[in-house]
Amino acid sequence: MTTRRVLGAVLVFVAAGLAVAATFSTAYSVRVVVNGRTLRFEATSWVVERDDFREVLMLAPLEFGEPVVGAAVVMVLAAVLAFRVPALRVGSLLGAGLLVGAAWSAVVRVQGLVEELEGMRSPVPIAVEQRDGVTMLIVAAGVGVISAVLHQELPRRVGGDDDVEGGDGVVIHQVDDDGDDAETPPYGYPVIVEPKGG
Repeated sequence: MTTRRVLGAVLVFVAAGLAVAATFSTAYSVRVVVNGRTLRFEATSWVVERDDFREVLMLAPLEFGEPVVGAAVVMVLAAVLAFRVPALRVGSLLGAGLLVGAAWSAVVRVQGLVEELEGMRSPVPIAVEQRDGVTMLIVAAGVGVISAVLHQELPRRVGGDDDVEGGDGVVIHQVDDDGDDAETPPYGYPVIVEPKGG
């Protein structure tokens, strides 16, 4: 296993850990100041941490926890099992793709919430913030893509003089014509040539 693939496997674990940690961090928050009093709403990808609005604004968690944890599990299993079955390294690409999709949908959801709350024409300003949970998820998706690419096996070079010098290519042995017919090529079987004709 090359150093590049080992680094990729280690980064797979880093990306998976960041992704799972992102689901437990605050994903977004909404803040409204009314008569000197600050009302807040904060949610992770799993639950609402704080809701001072008492469900007046009908806000909810982003709910990207399940796909993110699923992607992290797929990536970690692919990294661990790739030591036995190299073809399973493709699972790290699959997990990275799931992470990118979850990060994309989380950002789009927060941006949609900003547009929705701006369109309410509220008499008080409403501030929506993307918090650490979404930012960590974006970083985890980036690290996941890099780690998945590093974790893959690059195709071997075919052709050229490098194959002959390195000894990895095909070797052809030729028997000299001036030898006797009983001479055997290396690692081969003797070929008995019978005279033509009668």
